[in-house]
Amino acid sequence: EVGLKLNEIAEKARTYGAYEQIGTLYGFNLFVKSETSNKDGFDVIQNRFFVKGDGEILYNYNHGVMATDPKTAAQNFLNALGTMPRLLDKYNADNEKLQKDIPVLKEVVESIWRKEPELKALKDDLLRLEREIQLSLKPIEESEGAQENDPEKNSMEYQNNQFQNEMNNGRVYKSLDPYPKAEANSVMDDKYAVALAESLVKVEKRGVKM
Repeated sequence: EVGLKLNEIAEKARTYGAYEQIGTLYGFNLFVKSETSNKDGFDVIQNRFFVKGDGEILYNYNHGVMATDPKTAAQNFLNALGTMPRLLDKYNADNEKLQKDIPVLKEVVESIWRKEPELKALKDDLLRLEREIQLSLKPIEESEGAQENDPEKNSMEYQNNQFQNEMNNGRVYKSLDPYPKAEANSVMDDKYAVALAESLVKVEKRGVKM
């Protein structure tokens, strides 16, 4: 009868991912949980069964899958309780390993707290340097802005005076020369060729008259 009831629950229960209590055994609570998976595009619901004591540890047998045979199904929770000694040994071994790590972890945590004042001091120094850099850049920016906005230096009279000073100092002679050196030589060569041609024409004319 118990096995048949468990088979019925395994077939029809729908807990939608929650643990639902279905009874007790030797002071342990018995639970069923519906888990949904997708297979070939269809949702497949699998009910799993667990035993839980006062703590948060869940025990199960055959991965929580209930046997279809009623007699075997009736033994499911007893078999789940039978896994307790093995699980307790495993948890005790894990706890021993964690106990060994506690001194190391404690030292790491304490070292971090000890270095916190140093980190705070470094952060304060960084902020102070940033403020000093910003303050040192302000006079440069203000002086550049003052030069750009100076109406006297932007006036036509000021620019003419600057140009006159550069001429007096010989800075603009080169740019004012209408005939650069190479062009001047070319012009002189052309004038010489024309003069020579005119002279030859005159000589020929004189020769004809004679």
